[in-house]
Amino acid sequence: MDVLVDYYNLSQQHRHRARQHGHRRIVDVVIDRIVSAIVPEHVETADERIDLRLYGGWYEDDAPTRDAQEIDAALSANYPTAITGDPGRRIVLDVRLAYSLKCDPEHHLFYTLRSKAAPRGIEFLDPSALGCRLLDECPLRPGYDFFVRGRCPERSCPVSGPLVTRRREQKLVDTMLAADVFYNVHARMPRIAVVSSDDDLWPAIRTALQLEVDLVHIHTERGYTTKPQYLHGDGAKYVQLNLQEEASDAR
Repeated sequence: MDVLVDYYNLSQQHRHRARQHGHRRIVDVVIDRIVSAIVPEHVETADERIDLRLYGGWYEDDAPTRDAQEIDAALSANYPTAITGDPGRRIVLDVRLAYSLKCDPEHHLFYTLRSKAAPRGIEFLDPSALGCRLLDECPLRPGYDFFVRGRCPERSCPVSGPLVTRRREQKLVDTMLAADVFYNVHARMPRIAVVSSDDDLWPAIRTALQLEVDLVHIHTERGYTTKPQYLHGDGAKYVQLNLQEEASDAR
């Protein structure tokens, strides 16, 4: 059975606790929680192995990120390992970072974490138009001037807004996970699990359900459930759980 995990869609609490302990706690904070949600109830009787893949922006340009290095080291030290399923049944659990597509394992996909300028279309409203009575003395006014006019209030300063506003974002990650869902369908896997609350993955999940794959969908946000409009009668093939609610059935 394959378990496909959108790592950076996990709760901030889980990731913070893992990071506090140098990612070594990822073993018991995150992975054990996911495995306990699906074993033994949602594992096929014939399954002798669970492959859990963690998807994320593991390469900044062509170099592994610090997270990737620390998590990979923790996983390599602990997996594969044997876990107990039904009484008398042992299952091999392996956990790896998803550096590549399942259909092309030797070809790592680089540049999955990128630094870009702040997104366009963000409005910085004039504080005075929102009721600020300080006018030119408002501490927010320089920010408004800087982002709207694009120049520092100090006339001699050469710095502009786009030079100091950056963000890091993941690229390729959602489509990697979706492609691996399709690969499992092509490989005729009877059941797979997807761990994410990102609605962008729903078209891939819907496709798998339409192609008669049983799918366990584990949400990462407390109280989150799939919108009923997405299901369209596919409930028989679809089980949703919630990682934040002791893996209780959220249907």
